[in-house]
Amino acid sequence: MKVRLPNGSEVEATNVDFETMKEDWNEYKLEDGTVLKFKTVVSSIIRTENYDPMSGDPVYHVRSTNILRVKVPDELKRLPASRKQSEEGEGVEVG
Repeated sequence: MKVRLPNGSEVEATNVDFETMKEDWNEYKLEDGTVLKFKTVVSSIIRTENYDPMSGDPVYHVRSTNILRVKVPDELKRLPASRKQSEEGEGVEVG
């Protein structure tokens, strides 16, 4: 099959079946105490007819989705403004 690369050129390519061996989360603690957990989940891999000129390895293109989980300290949280105000024009009460 032919695929269009990000640079606009078209090359012959082959879908490559794969088995997920491991999908770990990368964790980052921000200076404000927030913890971000980030993971990439691969949905498809194709091998092109191109080869890396330095290593000789085939060039692969990967389709993936990024997943982000956030744990924010309570003191940084605030509720979004209510989109629908009550008939009395009151806001949302937080207890």
